[in-house]
Amino acid sequence: MSFWKDRRRMQSGTTLVELLVSLTIIGFALVIVVGALSNGLLDSSLAKRNVAVEAATQFEVEKIAASAFNPSATPYSDCFAVDNPGTPVSPAGGFKAACPAGYALRADVDWAPLPSANGVQVWSVSISAQPGSLIGSPLSLYKTAHV
Repeated sequence: MSFWKDRRRMQSGTTLVELLVSLTIIGFALVIVVGALSNGLLDSSLAKRNVAVEAATQFEVEKIAASAFNPSATPYSDCFAVDNPGTPVSPAGGFKAACPAGYALRADVDWAPLPSANGVQVWSVSISAQPGSLIGSPLSLYKTAHV
């Protein structure tokens, strides 16, 4: 009888197989947690960029709406910072030029006369990320001369 007690005492403890199984389970749990965190970070940065794009688009639409009708208006660009809620700046090179450091979004605003109607302009607002990849589709607005 004492032989069986001694043998059970010698076999107590963790085996290599049990250790490997527990490490595998912990590894899978860590992979799931890290994956969820990285997806959350990606989602939050995309949401922040999309909010900045919407704000830049709204700014340009209000700027066009507030300006007087000008049959010889010049196209322009504005640069916006995603992390800094400061005032937008115009790029040094003019229309469609590169924005200064710290400004991640550029709004290009251009217009053309509507061929079928006199005194109507079609304004186009397109937002691009630096160094120039377009975000979404350009927005078109109609502006008329007050008669």
